[in-house]
Amino acid sequence: MNILITFTYGVSLDQWYNSGIIFRELELYKSLTQKNVNFKLLTYGDQKDLNYPEVLGTIKVFPVGKYLTSKFPKFQSLLLPLRLNQLFKGIDIIKTNQMKGSLIACVGKLLYGKKLIIRCGYEWLRTYISDYKIKKKKNHFKFLLRYTWMYLIELISYKLADGIILTNERDIQFVIQKFRLKKKKKKIRFFYNYVDVELFKPLKLKKKDKSVLFIGRLTREKNLFNLIKAFKDLDGFTLDIIGKGPLEDKLKQTTKELDVKINFLGRFPNNKLPEIINQYQIFILPSYYEGNPKVLLEAMSCGTPCIGTNVIGINNIIKHKKNGYLCDHSSNSIKNAINYLYENRDLGEKIGKNARNFVMKNCSLDLIANKEFLFYKEVLEDKN
Repeated sequence: MNILITFTYGVSLDQWYNSGIIFRELELYKSLTQKNVNFKLLTYGDQKDLNYPEVLGTIKVFPVGKYLTSKFPKFQSLLLPLRLNQLFKGIDIIKTNQMKGSLIACVGKLLYGKKLIIRCGYEWLRTYISDYKIKKKKNHFKFLLRYTWMYLIELISYKLADGIILTNERDIQFVIQKFRLKKKKKKIRFFYNYVDVELFKPLKLKKKDKSVLFIGRLTREKNLFNLIKAFKDLDGFTLDIIGKGPLEDKLKQTTKELDVKINFLGRFPNNKLPEIINQYQIFILPSYYEGNPKVLLEAMSCGTPCIGTNVIGINNIIKHKKNGYLCDHSSNSIKNAINYLYENRDLGEKIGKNARNFVMKNCSLDLIANKEFLFYKEVLEDKN
């Protein structure tokens, strides 16, 4: 079985490495190679993407950056299936890593009659709508223009797909209704993002007292300004933030203005995170919206009590006071949640154990790899 993975448009393997996520992102495919599945990666990098043979194993990489030299690289990228005709002819399934960049996979299907699996770690259009509402932008014409473009890309991709993988059950409801996919419902699968439960597990490490950890991109949708404001009235608590993003300078300025204990720790390779997560009493993800947040699942797999906002993408994972704690977006609600979990240690211990069990049952790498493999077989055997 030969499968081509098309990267998100503009993303390279080298970027994965520099972001510290290369090991996590390749784990699924390396696991599936043991089932005689051969993977090829179409990336948007250059020769640097060929520098990771020790990470890739038998997975082959085809960086296409050298072909995108015009003033219109997105249009030029649609010609890649023609330029790389031998690559596309030699595979059985084309699978997207995200929706963004899926048109190349669609062109490959139309030209060579290959099976197409559209995979979305998050639903692109739904996320764009949520982001627009949060940022409260007033340029409605620009929104409608981009909305229409994204809608058309998704419409084409979903309609041409022989299989669809989504990581959120509510995303499935969204795409079925938005794109009228009721007849394709049997070809849509819900898979949680996977977690290496042997790597992300409880460790017998001393917890820092009154310690809270956030991991993620420093962007508007993560609701970090309210998170920082919550610590203004949390006596003795410290928040450590792991991640980078466009709001870093503004967040640091807010920290100074409020005179709160916030440490910006930068990035860490994903395989170093279990030891870090296990040193904290609480993990928090206060986002305005999510898809299926890997970092939350990883923290839960470590048995760390987790707080998340009561939003799509989090409240379908966290069951309040069962395997986590839900709050709303406000700084006051975040503050109260942190205080409550800190003061109720028995509850924290219980939800930490339940969180670990939830991930073991629903999100383990072996479980998701097996589901993915069976779905590949089903797609290949489908004659429709």
